[in-house]
Amino acid sequence: MKPITQYPANEIGVYYAVYKNKKASSFVLENFRKHFPDSKIVLISDGGDDFSDLASTYNCIYHHLHNIFDTVPLHFYDAERTKEWWKRHKIVCEETQAKYIMILEDDVFVRDRFDHQPPFDLRGVRFDGTNPFRPAIVRDIRKESGLDCYYYGMCGGSMYNSSVFLSIYDDIIADIDKNHNELINKSWDYRLLGAVDANMTYHFNKRGYFYEPAPWLAILNKENITGFPVIHEWKEYY
Repeated sequence: MKPITQYPANEIGVYYAVYKNKKASSFVLENFRKHFPDSKIVLISDGGDDFSDLASTYNCIYHHLHNIFDTVPLHFYDAERTKEWWKRHKIVCEETQAKYIMILEDDVFVRDRFDHQPPFDLRGVRFDGTNPFRPAIVRDIRKESGLDCYYYGMCGGSMYNSSVFLSIYDDIIADIDKNHNELINKSWDYRLLGAVDANMTYHFNKRGYFYEPAPWLAILNKENITGFPVIHEWKEYY
């Protein structure tokens, strides 16, 4: 077996938004820490329970912030919620000083240490036809960047390049301020931009940065998870 590259502690940082399910959150953190004991984790309670105890147990940077998720119909964010989501990722990039940021969620099971094989811009789930961009979004990306991008997938277990994120952050916030609400109310083709995983992919693609499948990540019950160190949609405690 090929040995896994030993990266420095600041190579991978973690963004983990939590709410009320401490059992799931403890499971996720315990398993991540088994394999990445030195990576910096930023644990953010989205206006939910106090997770400072788990933050202490698993050596996380902790923030208790206001809720942006719970009351959103179908989880489509308006401009203010979307900007706040981006701002929280910026906090993670700055506080971890990591080269890449991994997104953890309550249904992510990190089963083993893995080689994330840099460099890349965005890596998430594979193109299985279930996460397509609508034609209007595809056209917008092509017009702005020249890229042909058809899928998104920045769910739990995905990872992005923090230097790229920070370099385009101000432009993205200005773009969301100016265009987001108008677009998501314009037609169903753009409604998807209110979903943060699609929104992140869209804004990276629009500025010429690529989304590609992550070699470490599989989705439970949708593909053969054998050999994959990170599983998304692990619902044991979710």
